[in-house]
Amino acid sequence: MTPIEDELGEQVRRDFKAVKYFPFGNEPGAPFILTSDPFSYLQAWLDNKINRIKRDRKKQRSLLIKAKYFAELAEGFHNSSKEAKMPSKGTLIYYTFINLVKTFLLARNYDLETTMEHHGLSLPSNKKTQLKLTPIGNDGISIFHEFAKTIGVEINNGDGLEIKFDEILRELPEVHEIGYALNLFPNTKRKHLPIDIVIRTNKNRNRIYYTLAYEKKFDKIMKTDKLLKGVFKDKIYPIDCKSDSSKKYFRSNLIFNYTCNSSNSHKRAYKRICDDFKQLSINQMITRNGYRNYLNLEPSRMHRLSATLAFGYYIGTVARYRPTLNKEILKGRYQAVIQEAVSSCPNQFFYLLISHITNQICAIPMAKIE
Repeated sequence: MTPIEDELGEQVRRDFKAVKYFPFGNEPGAPFILTSDPFSYLQAWLDNKINRIKRDRKKQRSLLIKAKYFAELAEGFHNSSKEAKMPSKGTLIYYTFINLVKTFLLARNYDLETTMEHHGLSLPSNKKTQLKLTPIGNDGISIFHEFAKTIGVEINNGDGLEIKFDEILRELPEVHEIGYALNLFPNTKRKHLPIDIVIRTNKNRNRIYYTLAYEKKFDKIMKTDKLLKGVFKDKIYPIDCKSDSSKKYFRSNLIFNYTCNSSNSHKRAYKRICDDFKQLSINQMITRNGYRNYLNLEPSRMHRLSATLAFGYYIGTVARYRPTLNKEILKGRYQAVIQEAVSSCPNQFFYLLISHITNQICAIPMAKIE
Protein backbone atom coordinates (compact mmCIF):
# COMPACT_ATOMS: atom_id res chain seq x y z
CA MET A 1 0.00 0.00 0.00
CA THR A 2 1.36 3.43 -0.97
CA PRO A 3 1.59 6.34 1.52
CA ILE A 4 -1.32 8.05 -0.26
CA GLU A 5 -3.43 4.88 -0.03
CA ASP A 6 -2.56 4.57 3.63
CA GLU A 7 -3.78 8.12 4.18
CA LEU A 8 -6.78 8.39 1.82
CA GLY A 9 -7.84 4.78 1.40
CA GLU A 10 -6.81 1.81 -0.70
CA GLN A 11 -7.70 1.70 -4.38
CA VAL A 12 -10.54 -0.73 -4.97
CA ARG A 13 -9.48 -3.87 -6.82
CA ARG A 14 -11.41 -6.74 -8.31
CA ASP A 15 -9.59 -9.98 -9.14
CA PHE A 16 -6.34 -8.09 -8.39
CA LYS A 17 -7.13 -5.46 -11.06
CA ALA A 18 -7.67 -1.79 -10.17
CA VAL A 19 -11.29 -0.69 -10.59
CA LYS A 20 -11.23 2.56 -12.57
CA TYR A 21 -14.01 4.86 -13.69
CA PHE A 22 -15.18 4.69 -17.31
CA PRO A 23 -18.52 5.92 -18.71
CA PHE A 24 -19.01 3.06 -21.17
CA GLY A 25 -21.32 0.78 -19.19
CA ASN A 26 -18.47 -1.70 -18.72
CA GLU A 27 -18.03 -4.12 -15.84
CA PRO A 28 -15.93 -2.97 -12.86
CA GLY A 29 -12.28 -3.86 -13.41
CA ALA A 30 -12.93 -4.76 -17.06
CA PRO A 31 -9.74 -5.26 -19.11
CA PHE A 32 -8.81 -2.96 -21.97
CA ILE A 33 -9.66 -4.12 -25.48
CA LEU A 34 -6.38 -3.30 -27.21
CA THR A 35 -6.97 -2.73 -30.89
CA SER A 36 -5.11 -0.86 -33.60
CA ASP A 37 -8.24 -0.99 -35.75
CA PRO A 38 -11.37 -0.12 -33.75
CA PHE A 39 -13.60 -0.52 -36.83
CA SER A 40 -12.53 -4.15 -37.27
CA TYR A 41 -13.22 -4.81 -33.59
CA LEU A 42 -16.67 -3.22 -33.95
CA GLN A 43 -17.44 -5.41 -36.97
CA ALA A 44 -16.40 -8.54 -35.08
CA TRP A 45 -18.46 -7.49 -32.04
CA LEU A 46 -21.55 -6.92 -34.19
CA ASP A 47 -21.08 -10.23 -36.00
CA ASN A 48 -20.85 -12.00 -32.67
CA LYS A 49 -24.02 -10.31 -31.38
CA ILE A 50 -25.90 -11.13 -34.59
CA ASN A 51 -24.86 -14.80 -34.63
CA ARG A 52 -25.92 -15.32 -31.02
CA ILE A 53 -29.53 -14.29 -31.70
CA LYS A 54 -31.61 -17.33 -32.65
CA ARG A 55 -35.15 -16.06 -32.12
CA ASP A 56 -35.55 -12.45 -33.17
CA ARG A 57 -38.86 -11.65 -31.47
CA LYS A 58 -37.83 -8.09 -30.65
CA LYS A 59 -36.21 -7.53 -34.06
CA GLN A 60 -32.83 -6.97 -32.42
CA ARG A 61 -31.08 -9.02 -35.07
CA SER A 62 -32.56 -6.79 -37.77
CA LEU A 63 -31.35 -3.68 -35.93
CA LEU A 64 -27.86 -5.09 -35.54
CA ILE A 65 -27.66 -6.00 -39.23
CA LYS A 66 -28.49 -2.36 -40.01
CA ALA A 67 -25.89 -1.28 -37.46
CA LYS A 68 -23.29 -3.43 -39.22
CA TYR A 69 -24.20 -1.83 -42.54
CA PHE A 70 -23.65 1.69 -41.19
CA ALA A 71 -20.44 0.60 -39.44
CA GLU A 72 -19.13 -0.64 -42.80
CA LEU A 73 -20.11 2.70 -44.39
CA ALA A 74 -18.31 4.58 -41.61
CA GLU A 75 -15.17 2.50 -42.12
CA GLY A 76 -15.29 3.08 -45.87
CA PHE A 77 -15.58 6.84 -45.51
CA HIS A 78 -12.81 6.81 -42.91
CA ASN A 79 -10.47 4.92 -45.24
CA SER A 80 -11.24 7.39 -48.02
CA SER A 81 -10.64 10.36 -45.71
CA LYS A 82 -7.10 9.16 -44.96
CA GLU A 83 -6.18 9.66 -48.62
CA ALA A 84 -8.01 12.97 -49.04
CA LYS A 85 -7.01 16.55 -48.32
CA MET A 86 -9.07 19.43 -47.02
CA PRO A 87 -11.72 20.48 -47.86
CA SER A 88 -12.97 17.12 -49.24
CA LYS A 89 -11.46 15.43 -46.19
CA GLY A 90 -13.90 17.37 -44.00
CA THR A 91 -16.91 15.95 -45.82
CA LEU A 92 -15.59 12.40 -45.54
CA ILE A 93 -14.89 12.85 -41.82
CA TYR A 94 -18.47 13.98 -41.23
CA TYR A 95 -19.87 11.04 -43.18
CA THR A 96 -17.72 8.76 -41.04
CA PHE A 97 -19.06 10.36 -37.87
CA ILE A 98 -22.74 10.33 -38.84
CA ASN A 99 -22.68 6.68 -39.93
CA LEU A 100 -20.93 5.60 -36.75
CA VAL A 101 -23.54 7.54 -34.77
CA LYS A 102 -26.27 5.63 -36.62
CA THR A 103 -24.53 2.39 -35.62
CA PHE A 104 -24.64 3.59 -32.01
CA LEU A 105 -28.34 4.48 -32.18
CA LEU A 106 -29.27 1.15 -33.77
CA ALA A 107 -27.30 -0.69 -31.09
CA ARG A 108 -29.44 1.27 -28.59
CA ASN A 109 -32.61 -0.04 -30.27
CA TYR A 110 -33.45 2.98 -32.43
CA ASP A 111 -35.15 1.59 -35.53
CA LEU A 112 -33.79 3.88 -38.24
CA GLU A 113 -34.93 3.70 -41.87
CA THR A 114 -38.59 3.78 -40.81
CA THR A 115 -39.18 7.55 -40.93
CA MET A 116 -37.57 10.69 -42.31
CA GLU A 117 -34.09 11.26 -40.89
CA HIS A 118 -32.34 14.62 -40.84
CA HIS A 119 -29.01 15.81 -39.52
CA GLY A 120 -30.52 18.05 -36.85
CA LEU A 121 -28.16 20.90 -37.75
CA SER A 122 -27.88 23.45 -40.52
CA LEU A 123 -25.54 26.26 -41.53
CA PRO A 124 -27.71 29.24 -42.59
CA SER A 125 -26.54 31.00 -45.73
CA ASN A 126 -26.29 34.31 -43.86
CA LYS A 127 -24.06 32.86 -41.10
CA LYS A 128 -20.37 32.04 -41.09
CA THR A 129 -19.61 30.54 -37.70
CA GLN A 130 -23.04 29.68 -36.31
CA LEU A 131 -24.85 26.40 -36.77
CA LYS A 132 -28.59 26.23 -36.26
CA LEU A 133 -30.35 23.48 -34.34
CA THR A 134 -33.32 21.99 -36.12
CA PRO A 135 -36.51 22.48 -34.07
CA ILE A 136 -37.72 19.20 -32.59
CA GLY A 137 -41.00 18.16 -34.18
CA ASN A 138 -42.95 15.16 -35.37
CA ASP A 139 -41.66 15.21 -38.94
CA GLY A 140 -38.89 12.65 -38.48
CA ILE A 141 -35.79 11.83 -36.47
CA SER A 142 -33.08 14.37 -35.76
CA ILE A 143 -29.89 12.31 -35.61
CA PHE A 144 -28.03 15.03 -33.70
CA HIS A 145 -30.74 15.40 -31.04
CA GLU A 146 -31.24 11.65 -30.58
CA PHE A 147 -27.51 11.07 -30.32
CA ALA A 148 -27.15 13.87 -27.76
CA LYS A 149 -30.01 12.45 -25.68
CA THR A 150 -28.75 8.87 -25.82
CA ILE A 151 -25.09 9.71 -25.10
CA GLY A 152 -26.20 11.47 -21.93
CA VAL A 153 -26.49 15.27 -22.43
CA GLU A 154 -29.74 16.13 -24.18
CA ILE A 155 -29.67 19.26 -26.33
CA ASN A 156 -32.03 21.91 -24.98
CA ASN A 157 -33.42 24.06 -27.78
CA GLY A 158 -34.73 26.39 -25.10
CA ASP A 159 -31.16 27.64 -24.65
CA GLY A 160 -31.30 28.98 -28.21
CA LEU A 161 -31.26 27.48 -31.68
CA GLU A 162 -27.76 28.68 -32.54
CA ILE A 163 -24.49 26.94 -31.69
CA LYS A 164 -21.42 29.10 -32.19
CA PHE A 165 -18.30 27.54 -33.65
CA ASP A 166 -16.29 28.82 -30.68
CA GLU A 167 -18.69 27.00 -28.34
CA ILE A 168 -18.09 23.78 -30.26
CA LEU A 169 -14.31 24.16 -30.21
CA ARG A 170 -14.22 24.88 -26.47
CA GLU A 171 -15.93 21.55 -25.82
CA LEU A 172 -13.12 19.61 -27.54
CA PRO A 173 -10.29 18.75 -25.10
CA GLU A 174 -8.15 17.77 -28.09
CA VAL A 175 -7.79 21.39 -29.26
CA HIS A 176 -8.36 23.20 -25.98
CA GLU A 177 -4.76 24.26 -25.43
CA ILE A 178 -4.01 25.33 -28.99
CA GLY A 179 -7.21 27.38 -29.03
CA TYR A 180 -6.04 29.37 -26.01
CA ALA A 181 -2.51 29.65 -27.35
CA LEU A 182 -3.99 31.34 -30.45
CA ASN A 183 -6.29 33.56 -28.34
CA LEU A 184 -9.41 32.20 -30.01
CA PHE A 185 -11.45 32.37 -26.81
CA PRO A 186 -10.80 35.85 -25.34
CA ASN A 187 -12.22 36.77 -21.92
CA THR A 188 -12.48 33.11 -20.90
CA LYS A 189 -10.26 30.75 -18.94
CA ARG A 190 -9.24 27.21 -19.75
CA LYS A 191 -11.89 24.81 -18.54
CA HIS A 192 -10.78 21.20 -19.15
CA LEU A 193 -9.02 20.37 -15.88
CA PRO A 194 -6.82 17.23 -15.90
CA ILE A 195 -7.78 15.12 -12.89
CA ASP A 196 -6.91 11.84 -11.25
CA ILE A 197 -9.87 9.69 -10.19
CA VAL A 198 -9.40 6.86 -7.72
CA ILE A 199 -12.20 4.62 -6.41
CA ARG A 200 -11.18 3.81 -2.83
CA THR A 201 -12.10 1.67 0.14
CA ASN A 202 -11.35 1.87 3.86
CA LYS A 203 -8.93 -0.43 5.69
CA ASN A 204 -11.70 -2.90 6.49
CA ARG A 205 -12.66 -2.98 2.81
CA ASN A 206 -16.35 -2.60 3.58
CA ARG A 207 -16.91 1.06 2.60
CA ILE A 208 -16.47 2.54 -0.87
CA TYR A 209 -16.04 6.13 -2.13
CA TYR A 210 -13.84 8.04 -4.56
CA THR A 211 -11.31 10.86 -4.63
CA LEU A 212 -10.43 13.47 -7.25
CA ALA A 213 -7.12 15.30 -7.47
CA TYR A 214 -5.51 17.93 -9.67
CA GLU A 215 -2.16 19.68 -9.76
CA LYS A 216 -2.08 22.97 -7.86
CA LYS A 217 -0.49 24.79 -10.81
CA PHE A 218 -3.89 24.84 -12.53
CA ASP A 219 -5.27 27.20 -9.89
CA LYS A 220 -3.61 30.09 -11.74
CA ILE A 221 -5.05 29.43 -15.21
CA MET A 222 -8.44 27.85 -14.46
CA LYS A 223 -11.50 28.63 -12.36
CA THR A 224 -10.80 25.78 -9.98
CA ASP A 225 -12.77 27.55 -7.24
CA LYS A 226 -15.86 26.15 -9.00
CA LEU A 227 -15.08 22.84 -7.32
CA LEU A 228 -16.37 24.43 -4.12
CA LYS A 229 -19.67 25.55 -5.66
CA GLY A 230 -22.83 24.26 -7.29
CA VAL A 231 -23.03 20.65 -8.38
CA PHE A 232 -19.38 20.09 -7.42
CA LYS A 233 -20.14 21.09 -3.83
CA ASP A 234 -23.01 18.59 -3.80
CA LYS A 235 -20.73 15.77 -4.94
CA ILE A 236 -17.27 16.37 -3.43
CA TYR A 237 -15.47 18.24 -0.64
CA PRO A 238 -11.78 19.21 -0.19
CA ILE A 239 -9.47 17.11 1.99
CA ASP A 240 -5.85 17.39 3.05
CA CYS A 241 -3.29 14.95 1.75
CA LYS A 242 0.03 15.18 3.55
CA SER A 243 1.55 12.50 1.31
CA ASP A 244 1.25 14.65 -1.80
CA SER A 245 1.66 18.42 -1.48
CA SER A 246 1.69 19.05 -5.25
CA LYS A 247 -2.00 18.33 -5.70
CA LYS A 248 -5.36 19.31 -4.26
CA TYR A 249 -7.58 16.43 -3.23
CA PHE A 250 -11.34 16.05 -2.95
CA ARG A 251 -13.38 13.21 -1.53
CA SER A 252 -16.87 12.16 -2.58
CA ASN A 253 -19.86 12.88 -0.40
CA LEU A 254 -21.06 9.53 -1.66
CA ILE A 255 -19.89 6.71 0.60
CA PHE A 256 -21.65 3.42 1.18
CA ASN A 257 -21.20 -0.19 2.28
CA TYR A 258 -20.09 -2.91 -0.12
CA THR A 259 -18.77 -6.48 0.08
CA CYS A 260 -15.28 -6.67 -1.40
CA ASN A 261 -15.44 -10.39 -2.30
CA SER A 262 -18.89 -10.24 -3.92
CA SER A 263 -19.16 -9.76 -7.69
CA ASN A 264 -22.75 -8.52 -7.40
CA SER A 265 -21.77 -6.00 -4.75
CA HIS A 266 -18.93 -4.75 -6.97
CA LYS A 267 -21.32 -4.30 -9.90
CA ARG A 268 -23.89 -2.42 -7.84
CA ALA A 269 -21.25 -0.21 -6.24
CA TYR A 270 -19.57 0.58 -9.55
CA LYS A 271 -22.87 1.53 -11.19
CA ARG A 272 -23.73 3.77 -8.26
CA ILE A 273 -20.39 5.57 -8.48
CA CYS A 274 -20.65 5.96 -12.27
CA ASP A 275 -24.13 7.45 -11.83
CA ASP A 276 -22.67 9.92 -9.32
CA PHE A 277 -20.09 11.04 -11.88
CA LYS A 278 -22.67 11.81 -14.58
CA GLN A 279 -23.42 15.30 -13.30
CA LEU A 280 -19.74 16.22 -13.02
CA SER A 281 -19.14 16.36 -16.79
CA ILE A 282 -15.95 14.31 -16.95
CA ASN A 283 -14.39 13.75 -20.38
CA GLN A 284 -11.92 11.04 -21.37
CA MET A 285 -8.95 11.32 -23.70
CA ILE A 286 -7.51 8.11 -25.11
CA THR A 287 -3.71 7.98 -25.21
CA ARG A 288 -1.18 5.28 -26.00
CA ASN A 289 -0.70 4.92 -22.24
CA GLY A 290 -4.40 4.59 -21.49
CA TYR A 291 -7.10 7.08 -20.64
CA ARG A 292 -6.82 10.53 -19.05
CA ASN A 293 -9.73 12.25 -17.35
CA TYR A 294 -10.66 15.92 -17.71
CA LEU A 295 -13.20 17.72 -15.54
CA ASN A 296 -15.21 20.27 -17.51
CA LEU A 297 -15.42 23.32 -15.23
CA GLU A 298 -17.92 25.07 -17.54
CA PRO A 299 -20.17 22.38 -19.01
CA SER A 300 -22.22 23.58 -21.98
CA ARG A 301 -25.39 22.05 -23.37
CA MET A 302 -23.33 19.56 -25.41
CA HIS A 303 -21.65 16.29 -24.60
CA ARG A 304 -18.07 16.24 -25.83
CA LEU A 305 -18.95 13.66 -28.54
CA SER A 306 -21.94 15.75 -29.64
CA ALA A 307 -19.56 18.68 -30.06
CA THR A 308 -17.27 16.49 -32.19
CA LEU A 309 -20.22 15.54 -34.39
CA ALA A 310 -21.19 19.23 -34.71
CA PHE A 311 -17.59 20.08 -35.66
CA GLY A 312 -17.68 17.40 -38.36
CA TYR A 313 -20.99 18.74 -39.65
CA TYR A 314 -19.58 22.27 -39.84
CA ILE A 315 -16.43 21.46 -41.80
CA GLY A 316 -18.31 19.03 -44.05
CA THR A 317 -21.07 21.51 -44.83
CA VAL A 318 -18.65 24.35 -45.49
CA ALA A 319 -16.72 22.07 -47.86
CA ARG A 320 -19.84 21.10 -49.83
CA TYR A 321 -21.72 24.38 -50.04
CA ARG A 322 -19.61 27.38 -49.02
CA PRO A 323 -16.41 27.68 -51.12
CA THR A 324 -15.85 31.33 -50.15
CA LEU A 325 -16.28 30.58 -46.44
CA ASN A 326 -14.10 27.49 -46.82
CA LYS A 327 -11.26 29.68 -48.07
CA GLU A 328 -11.77 32.06 -45.15
CA ILE A 329 -11.71 29.47 -42.39
CA LEU A 330 -8.83 27.43 -43.82
CA LYS A 331 -6.66 30.51 -44.28
CA GLY A 332 -7.95 32.62 -41.39
CA ARG A 333 -7.77 32.63 -37.61
CA TYR A 334 -9.26 29.14 -37.29
CA GLN A 335 -6.82 27.47 -39.67
CA ALA A 336 -4.47 25.91 -37.11
CA VAL A 337 -7.17 24.76 -34.69
CA ILE A 338 -9.23 23.21 -37.51
CA GLN A 339 -6.20 21.34 -38.82
CA GLU A 340 -5.46 20.11 -35.30
CA ALA A 341 -9.04 18.98 -34.78
CA VAL A 342 -9.12 17.24 -38.16
CA SER A 343 -5.94 15.40 -37.16
CA SER A 344 -6.80 14.46 -33.57
CA CYS A 345 -10.58 14.36 -33.09
CA PRO A 346 -11.58 11.49 -35.42
CA ASN A 347 -9.49 8.82 -33.69
CA GLN A 348 -10.75 9.97 -30.28
CA PHE A 349 -14.32 9.84 -31.58
CA PHE A 350 -13.87 6.33 -32.96
CA TYR A 351 -12.37 4.79 -29.81
CA LEU A 352 -14.76 6.54 -27.43
CA LEU A 353 -17.96 5.90 -29.36
CA ILE A 354 -17.07 2.29 -30.14
CA SER A 355 -16.42 1.82 -26.43
CA HIS A 356 -19.95 3.15 -25.78
CA ILE A 357 -21.42 0.86 -28.45
CA THR A 358 -19.71 -2.28 -27.15
CA ASN A 359 -19.70 -1.41 -23.42
CA GLN A 360 -15.99 -2.22 -23.45
CA ILE A 361 -12.87 -0.12 -22.89
CA CYS A 362 -11.21 0.15 -26.29
CA ALA A 363 -7.63 1.40 -26.17
CA ILE A 364 -4.63 1.87 -28.43
CA PRO A 365 -1.89 -0.78 -28.03
CA MET A 366 1.44 0.61 -26.88
CA ALA A 367 3.06 -1.36 -29.70
CA LYS A 368 1.25 0.75 -32.28
CA ILE A 369 3.66 3.28 -33.74
CA GLU A 370 2.33 5.97 -36.08
